[in-house]
Amino acid sequence: MSSSLQKLLLSSLILMLSTMLAAVEISSTTVSNSNLLEDRDILAEYDGGQILREDIMAKIDKIPAAHRGRFLTTDGQLQILDIISTEEVFYKKALQMGIDKAPDVTEMLADLQGRFYLQEYYKRNVTDLVVLEEEDLQEFYNENLSFFYQSPNITIHYIQTATEQDAIDAIAELNAGATFAAVSDKYNQNTYSKGLKGVIKHITLNGNIPGVGNDKVLEDIIAESEVDSLKINGPIQTDKGWHLFRTVARIPGRQKQFDEVRSEVEQRLRPQKDRELLESLRAELKAKYSVVIDTLLAKRINLNELAKNDEIEDLFVVTSPQKELNMRVKELMVDFSKLSPQEQIYYSRGGGPMAILEQKLIQELFKIDGKALGYERYFEENEDYQMLRRNTILRRVYEILVIEDIQVTNEEIAQRYELEKDNYSTPAHRSIQVLFFEDNKTAKKAWSKFKKAHMKNKDKDIEKIINKYSTKPDKSIYENQYDNGLVTGLVQDPDFSKRIWDNPVGYLSPVFTAANGDIVFFRTLSETPKSYRPAVEVEPRIMKAIKQDKERVKQEQVKEDLYVEFNMKKYPERVQLTLSAEQLFEYADNAARNRNYKDATVFFDQIIKTYANGVDDYKAMFMKAFLTAEEIKDTDTALQLFKEFLTRFPEGDLHESARFMIDSLEGNLDGFEEFEDFEEEE
Repeated sequence: MSSSLQKLLLSSLILMLSTMLAAVEISSTTVSNSNLLEDRDILAEYDGGQILREDIMAKIDKIPAAHRGRFLTTDGQLQILDIISTEEVFYKKALQMGIDKAPDVTEMLADLQGRFYLQEYYKRNVTDLVVLEEEDLQEFYNENLSFFYQSPNITIHYIQTATEQDAIDAIAELNAGATFAAVSDKYNQNTYSKGLKGVIKHITLNGNIPGVGNDKVLEDIIAESEVDSLKINGPIQTDKGWHLFRTVARIPGRQKQFDEVRSEVEQRLRPQKDRELLESLRAELKAKYSVVIDTLLAKRINLNELAKNDEIEDLFVVTSPQKELNMRVKELMVDFSKLSPQEQIYYSRGGGPMAILEQKLIQELFKIDGKALGYERYFEENEDYQMLRRNTILRRVYEILVIEDIQVTNEEIAQRYELEKDNYSTPAHRSIQVLFFEDNKTAKKAWSKFKKAHMKNKDKDIEKIINKYSTKPDKSIYENQYDNGLVTGLVQDPDFSKRIWDNPVGYLSPVFTAANGDIVFFRTLSETPKSYRPAVEVEPRIMKAIKQDKERVKQEQVKEDLYVEFNMKKYPERVQLTLSAEQLFEYADNAARNRNYKDATVFFDQIIKTYANGVDDYKAMFMKAFLTAEEIKDTDTALQLFKEFLTRFPEGDLHESARFMIDSLEGNLDGFEEFEDFEEEE
């Protein structure tokens, strides 16, 4: 069966399936559960605690929407149950070991707390205190009318010519009835306008004409022109050259009314008021804590060459009776070095050392004053704060119990390298010389001459033959040909690739037609053998892989030990599905549309498992097989799934489609020979 007909039939099948599944009303089976699901259902318990259904669902709710659906399946909920159970026993062990009170951890927790002091202080003393009165908004609007002016939007037909005479000739042709596009193609020197057939849109009289640039003389003339699709303005000479245009559309500019832009006015005014209040607060806090800045010393700091600050690095650039506010030059340099390159450039070229100093100082002032005012009461019970605090402790206990004891020996690295050597190799590849022809007769004539020159190694004669007969004389050498069914630089063609690799170097092929229709022959010039990257070069990568393997094993071992120590008991049988078949089909469809085929198959599997009613599972099983064939491209698995589908469901509307897919995947489409015959006759 021809590939074009096969693709046509497959396309028809896809369209039929999409229409059918969209149109058929899904008679989904509801979850059967005599004991109604409760948020307080216990799914696991351990010494001193329980994991409830609501804990599982709360964790799932925090997962990004694009990935949340698959965790609502029973398998997904079980994964979340395992994650929470593991976190709980690791956290209990951390508290038992006193890790939350260890110096390194308390320092990290202090930094975390500092971020929340800063956030809370700014909110309560700046953001929440800025109140924008109606008169403030109106005043800002009146003082900044230009912000709220809607510029005109003009469309012109435009040609820039090389000379005045060209402009005159172009106008004459337009007046004689030639189309603007045709005249533009002939005379236009402006590539932007010419590419758009002479049309320039969105001229807003802002000093820049799209595609032309800044040309005030021309812009002023455009501004004064009237809409007239027949009137040609020009020739006009400016610094940019000679121009002609006609104005074909204009949306006048207008001043937007206050009520139209009230929200925009507020967005513009609020940051300004925030800055004003911040500056006032900055001065107030500096006075409160008797802060003194050595501005002369600050000016001596060199941000471009940090090494030149060695002589002054131990000097205090900020002093205060509040010792936490005292700041040495070297502390400022440490903060500067942690900035991104873009931020460093911003400070170096902008406000300089004083800008960095003021930024760091206001943050420290906020933290200190926040502590003095007891602002921890506002965030200590905050869910985000609690989660970050807990994660900090969990990371440290995980490092101690799992990661720190992992060692990788040189012997293990050497063994892994030998075992997985092919992963660090470059496959053998060949170089070929290809000649291209328009017909078989010319190709065979050239091949006969080429063969003689090839056998006698007459490279000059070969070059002459290529130049005389090949339709691509400048492109005959194709490097990096791998044994992968792809002819690099030409076409995906398993047969062509097989010819390259099934024959020795020096082989001259017969004339044949490539998969893309080219009539060709080639010779194999050389082969570069398979090579391996040295072990020392890939050692870090191997070490990382071994560490990860050991980490997974150690994590599982420690987890099981902690389950025993804290009597963790899980009840997986209490995890139940809350989604209908219709919802699962919708999740599967969305996942497939986003090319997340793995998740789509998870949803189909859940339907097959839970809704075995002969309707939902029937459709889900077919769609899983179809997705595996057409999108995942796993032919063997798809064949197995389609055959299981026909065995499990002896009858159904999708059987003919399933058999067609099996025939297509097996390359056995004899039943369509009549279509081939018809196609050949055509």
